[in-house]
Amino acid sequence: MGSVNGAEALEALFRLQEKDLELDQLRREAEELPQELVEAQAQYEELEERLAGLLERQAELQKEYTRHSLDIQDLTEKERQAEEEQKKAQSAREQTQYENRIQQLKDRIRELKELSKPLEDSILDLEEAIEALKEELSALKPRLEALQEANRVRVAELTLVIEEKVAERNRMAEAIPPGLLKEYEAIRRARRGTGVVRMLRQGSAFRCEGCNVVLPTHVAQKVVQGQLVRCPSCGRLLWKG
Repeated sequence: MGSVNGAEALEALFRLQEKDLELDQLRREAEELPQELVEAQAQYEELEERLAGLLERQAELQKEYTRHSLDIQDLTEKERQAEEEQKKAQSAREQTQYENRIQQLKDRIRELKELSKPLEDSILDLEEAIEALKEELSALKPRLEALQEANRVRVAELTLVIEEKVAERNRMAEAIPPGLLKEYEAIRRARRGTGVVRMLRQGSAFRCEGCNVVLPTHVAQKVVQGQLVRCPSCGRLLWKG
């Protein structure tokens, strides 16, 4: 490739890269969620997590409360049976034995009721907290859905713009030699989006715009002549600008 053609190809490649960088930015914008939406989603997820925790705790307490209630029912029935049997006692000794048994049952029933009371209070407190969280979620949901819809519209609009830019980019790429284009794309993937950079003059020295390394004189001369040269440090294609 002659020096003029090489210089023209590099200039076209540099313009193509500007389009590629513009597309990169647009794609990032499409992928990134607006901060307001991020915050609303985080708030909603936090409320859901708290609600799940409260519901789990409520289920645990309810299970324990139910177990106590069933035990109380069982002991109450045993107490009733003991009282019935006491009436049939034939001796004072049997009467005393039944009285002791009945008293043990009463003591255990009272103990279980004492244990059940704070459980019941805690369950009621949890019910209030759960209802409050559900109300918060219900209040936040319309706003979250509105933000999600606005973002969907934003992304759809950006997608149309990106499609137009991609068509422009493809037309620009047609003017670049396929081998050079393939080399540029490979470098761009490896070098954070830039495959071709300008050579900058600084006093009597020349630097690579990509990595800021001072270029050897023979490399700088080739770039000035329009030859296809890569930076010996970062590997990007150099354009004299």
